[in-house]
Amino acid sequence: MKARLIFVQIVLLLITSGAVFCQIDRNTAATNETITEPFLSGELFSPDLPPDITTYFNRDWLSGDIRLTDGRIVRNKRIKYNGLLDELFWLEPKSNLTIKLDKEGILQFHFLNYQGDTSIYFRKLKVKRDNFNDSIEIFGQELFHGNLSLYVIHSFYFKGTEIVPKNKKYILKDIYIEEPVYYIKFLNNKVVGFKRFSRKNVYAFVPDKKEQIRKFLRESIPGKIKNNQEIIGLVQFLSSIIDQ
Repeated sequence: MKARLIFVQIVLLLITSGAVFCQIDRNTAATNETITEPFLSGELFSPDLPPDITTYFNRDWLSGDIRLTDGRIVRNKRIKYNGLLDELFWLEPKSNLTIKLDKEGILQFHFLNYQGDTSIYFRKLKVKRDNFNDSIEIFGQELFHGNLSLYVIHSFYFKGTEIVPKNKKYILKDIYIEEPVYYIKFLNNKVVGFKRFSRKNVYAFVPDKKEQIRKFLRESIPGKIKNNQEIIGLVQFLSSIIDQ
C-alpha cells in the first residue's frame, strides 16, 4: 500500500507540477506574488464494485476547500464525501482520476455550495466505538458550534441485498440505510454520542439541569425530538446552560 501511495503521489506530482507549485493568485497577479498551494496526498480509487451512490453525502462532484492538519488550506477542489466508507474523494482535474485522499492529513473540509447552502463543514472527530476501548477518527458534519458543538455522522447499516439489472445481466446489489449518529463536543474536546435524542437520555446527559431542560422541551418541542432543527435548537439551549 505504501508503494502504491508513493507511486500515485509521484504521478500526481508530474501531472500537476505546473499548477501546484507555480500557481499565481489572480487577486495578487498585479503584484507578481507567487503562492504555493499545498499538495494533496492520496491513492487511486478504482474499485471493481463502486460504492452505492446513495451512500455519498453529495452524489455529484462539488467545489470545496480542504484544511490540512498543518493548518494550510487547499481551495476550490472538486470533492465528494462517502459516509459508508468515511472517505473524502478528489477529482484530479488533469487526469480526471478519482483520488481517495489521505484522511490522516485532513482536519476539515467545506462545500462551497451544497444545494444553495454555503455553511456545510465536515470536521474530524475522535470518538469511542461501541464495545471497544480505543477511539477512531471520523468526519462529522458540524450542525452547531458554541460552548457545546453538535455534529452528525452520516453512517449506514447493511440492510440486505437485491437483484438488479446491470449491463444486460443481473447482479446482487448491497442495500444500505442511513443511520445518523449525533455527537456533542465540549470545549475540552470531550465527545458524547447519541443515536437518538429522547427526553430520557437528554436528562441523563445533564441530570442537574433536568428541570430547565424539561421546561424548554415543554415549551419548544412538545412532541418527540425528531429532526435536525429541533436537535440543533436543543443543543443551543444546552450550550447556554451547561457550565464548563
